[in-house]
Amino acid sequence: SQFRRLCRDDFLNYLRVREWQDIYTQLRQVVKELGLPVNSVPSNYRSVHSAILAELLSHIGQKDADKQVFTGARNARFSLFPGSGLFKKPPKWIMVAELVETSRLWGRIGARIEPEWIEPLAQHLVKHSYSDPHWSKSQGAVMASEKVTLFGLPIVAARQVNYSSIDPLLCRELFIRHALVEGDWQMRHAFLRENRTLR
Repeated sequence: SQFRRLCRDDFLNYLRVREWQDIYTQLRQVVKELGLPVNSVPSNYRSVHSAILAELLSHIGQKDADKQVFTGARNARFSLFPGSGLFKKPPKWIMVAELVETSRLWGRIGARIEPEWIEPLAQHLVKHSYSDPHWSKSQGAVMASEKVTLFGLPIVAARQVNYSSIDPLLCRELFIRHALVEGDWQMRHAFLRENRTLR
């Protein structure tokens, strides 16, 4: 009863604190049974939130440029709950623990994330699309622009990637046309000199 009074005096919900204590005890017990080591120092922000993000991949959102609205998975549009600490200065990317629909769709219990944290956790869910394959003189290879999406949400907009493993036939054609015929390949191979002489 003293603990209940202490929670009330500190404006804490007694039942939520007890739930947290139960979850914490259960997790410690499972970790002990599995023989996993327990950290002696606290984890950093990224480690903790990446671990949570692995479970909440469908609850991420990207802030619209001119509004306080986030575009989420499968083109869902939600607002950050006004009671959130991030409400006044919302980050560009966010994950929320729950999406609640009342007068509109609200994201509750939010945390700031970085988009580069998402791709390593969602390799089995992301979709890759490629555009603009071209010969790159500086790279000496065929490059393309890659777009990575998760549930329709673009997490990588335009990353330059080597296109050889995606479409080797097109890469061969572009290599012959640009590198060998047009001479956009600066190498010192004997066959290249002979090719230029023959041309």
